[in-house]
Amino acid sequence: MESVSALMRYVVGSGYGSMLDNIVDRFRPMTGLMQTEEILRDVGVSYVRARKEDGVAYAEGRFAPQYHTREGLSLKDVIASMADGLAEGSEKYEVKTTLIVAIGREASPRLGVEVAKAAANSGEAAALDLGGPEAGNPPHKFMDAFKIARDSGLRATVHAGEGAESLERNQRNMEEAITLLGAHRLGHAVSLVNSERLLELVLGKSISIEMNPVSNLVLHNIEDLRELGIDRLLSRGVLVSVNSDDPALWPRGSLSDVYFRTCQAFRFGFEELDRLVLNSFDSSFAERKVKAGLTESYMDARRQRAS
Repeated sequence: MESVSALMRYVVGSGYGSMLDNIVDRFRPMTGLMQTEEILRDVGVSYVRARKEDGVAYAEGRFAPQYHTREGLSLKDVIASMADGLAEGSEKYEVKTTLIVAIGREASPRLGVEVAKAAANSGEAAALDLGGPEAGNPPHKFMDAFKIARDSGLRATVHAGEGAESLERNQRNMEEAITLLGAHRLGHAVSLVNSERLLELVLGKSISIEMNPVSNLVLHNIEDLRELGIDRLLSRGVLVSVNSDDPALWPRGSLSDVYFRTCQAFRFGFEELDRLVLNSFDSSFAERKVKAGLTESYMDARRQRAS
């Protein structure tokens, strides 16, 4: 246990507020251990088990394969191993899963293209993601990678508006993610509620918003959950959902905690809770049949709760 505590002290470093500045280096001790097919499969299974323990019925496991090739694995092998782990965990723990392959945006555009090609050719990935340190790495850097994803039929989600150099750059990144990368979903989008122009773009293109309230709070991107304006986004009809980001990292960061803290901050009742949950199903990259099943199961549970 002490070794785990020491590792977390290293990951957090001088504090969560500085984590995004060098997040790749902070995670290096962990990703350094994830360099074999067996370990990657085990990680996939463990990920699903943790979701089951939190009461999650459907999860989209996303990871960046570029961090797992240091000891000779190909991008193809890395993706296949993680997909196998998710599939095994899904069967064992009865949690439906979808794989999202991500590009760590500190990568070169050329590596981004290689990751996109590996994802497109894997037959396992449902979508391509762009994550990691946003400052200095705008979405347009990866236009070629996302064109490959789009042409191959992969969906697209992009972390944008979380931690760029300024409010203006954060908002420009959100716009670029939609107009240049063809994002179907935006991750974080912290200041979206403060830009009518971006709101109209999001609504006009039916872009879903993956908000991460606890992550944003812990990383000091906001000082209060209410700054995200989730209530106003819902009232405008934005397809906003709440998510856990990296649940093992944050104090009280599980998905159930995120829902509780969000509803507490905004004084949401069942009406708003239902909308958030159903938005998450609607905007997921699951097959239509899976979405319908999730919706039916949730509504059955809600009817039982109301009776």
